[in-house]
Amino acid sequence: MIALFVALALSALGILVAVVVPRGVGRSGGFALLGFAGIGAIAAAVSGLSSPAASITFGPPDAHVALRIDALAAVFFGILGLVALAVGLYGIGPRSYDERRTGRTAAASACAVLLASLIACAANDVLLFIFAWELLALAFYWAIAFSGTDADASSAAYITIVVTHVAGACIVGGLLFLAHAARTFDVTMVIASAASVSAPAAGIVLVLLLIGFGAKFGMLPMQVWLPRGYSAAPSVVAALMAGGALNVGFYGLTRFVVASPAAPLWLGILAIALGALSALFGITWASAQLDLRRLAAYSSVENGGIILAAFGVAISGAALHQPMLLGFGVAAAFIQIAAHAVAKTTLFLAISSIGDARSTTLLDALGGLSRTLPFVTVITLLCGMSLAALPPLAGFVGEWLVLEALMQAFRTGNIACEVAFALAGATIGIAAGLAVVTFTKLVGIGMLGAERKAEHRRIVSLWRVAGLAFGALSIIVVGVFAASLLHLIGPSIDGLAGALATQAMIGTAPLIQPTFDGFSSISPSGLGLVLLGFLAFFWILAKLFRRPHGRHAATWTSGEPFRAWTQYTGTGYANPTRVIFDAANRTVRDIHVAGGRISYASFVRPFFDLPFYERLASPFMRLGALVRATQSGVIAAYLSYILIFTIILLMLFPSIRHW
Repeated sequence: MIALFVALALSALGILVAVVVPRGVGRSGGFALLGFAGIGAIAAAVSGLSSPAASITFGPPDAHVALRIDALAAVFFGILGLVALAVGLYGIGPRSYDERRTGRTAAASACAVLLASLIACAANDVLLFIFAWELLALAFYWAIAFSGTDADASSAAYITIVVTHVAGACIVGGLLFLAHAARTFDVTMVIASAASVSAPAAGIVLVLLLIGFGAKFGMLPMQVWLPRGYSAAPSVVAALMAGGALNVGFYGLTRFVVASPAAPLWLGILAIALGALSALFGITWASAQLDLRRLAAYSSVENGGIILAAFGVAISGAALHQPMLLGFGVAAAFIQIAAHAVAKTTLFLAISSIGDARSTTLLDALGGLSRTLPFVTVITLLCGMSLAALPPLAGFVGEWLVLEALMQAFRTGNIACEVAFALAGATIGIAAGLAVVTFTKLVGIGMLGAERKAEHRRIVSLWRVAGLAFGALSIIVVGVFAASLLHLIGPSIDGLAGALATQAMIGTAPLIQPTFDGFSSISPSGLGLVLLGFLAFFWILAKLFRRPHGRHAATWTSGEPFRAWTQYTGTGYANPTRVIFDAANRTVRDIHVAGGRISYASFVRPFFDLPFYERLASPFMRLGALVRATQSGVIAAYLSYILIFTIILLMLFPSIRHW
């Protein structure tokens, strides 16, 4: 608990330092304190996981400031701490091109995001959790609206706050209903009270919570704010939002829905279906993006869907009274959460370096970065490989476990589960293939392609190198040593499952297997050693058998020498997948002919985007316009409204006359 208090205090101090101390000193100090707060969160996580039997609490419940550290909260403390440490190290370096003015607002908002996230995961009181959730929404608004240089920051912040408040309304309604049933605001008793209400009421409450928490990690169709918010915020702050704060939604889903004793089977199937669709639509939209930040944002939608599908397996296991299936679903979700957190954080930090070098993150304006930024190129390649689920990195282990969990459908003995699990597994498999295309486009065209824009600058900073290196190392460690990570977070998994699920998965270490014997297994560390062996083998072959000197000539391109514009663009490379999935992308093409020159541009309009919500909101907007028409500002009109209402009330309820 002391380590948690240190993390909270350092986060709050980081806000103060960034706001009060002038110039770059305030910015660097704020990010430095963010990194130290991350270390404190990691210490709290290690302590909480090393003594899983104890649930450490602080504060009187009646005062609504009760905090708690248990194994589940410790898992998310650790993830938040790792992300904050990487962002803090990187942020101490020079100010990025997309940070407004001196960058102090970016540092302050980053510290506010971490502070709210830690309070939310530690809250042992429903009202405190709701307060932290709203504080996190305001921190997001602060980061998006005021810390970046994007021209659309105001509209992006508005959309973010609207979606977040709709989600917050769902969470407030669901949690306060359960708190009323429990006659207390204690989180443990509120969760248990779901078993005491009627099944229809419990189902409605859990759906509200699913919508509320799902909006944070981009569950379809609530993902509309992610690409706008992540693009408008500075990349260094977006790294903390996408890799860290996004996981508060997963924490809430685990704490209040997966752990609920009243979660029905149909809710698990619904979560699996929404997760699979989010994964497919998210990576389809990502593959068609030309801005690196929007591509990374839609990739978060995909990964959020994959994780939601794993939680759906866990909910189904709980409803069917199969603790091993419940534990396996939770384990797969937790590993994928950690994998996505470290990879997406590092990718946004790399995008920040790319933007500084070229003053843009548009894919078609990049190229040649492998020569000017070789270290950043390697880091970006590593992130892309992990997010595309290539072995032996973190993303591979996470997605393999999720697919293995979906393959356990035959153990449920329920036809609805078998169909849902199978369809979701196939859908996520397609999404995994599209992820390879998406990140091949990012690395191949943006980093390895020919240089399209000559101007570039190189910012040399050991702090930035340290942040990127720490993130890259985390990607490797989470993947190669996944068995050790499962052993570390095992108390949280076993506590939710009520069974020794983790031991069944890593009992044959270094192999990892499902919680059921005789199905399948992998060894991430073994895969890593095999790949290193092949790399060394081919390197030796290349050294022993050198190729003869070749003759170099200009590349033939329709009779012209090779120039940068003759290579693939991001639009051209992704065109096959974009055409196949045009029902989701809804591509708009603009061909303009003027003065003998032809220009071509295209952009996608995701199906579940602003026009979708504008159609839903149109009846409410018309009602609002009708109400506004009655607001004339004339006091006589308002008095007449009161008189008419009083007369109608007396006519409908004559008994009021006797009051």
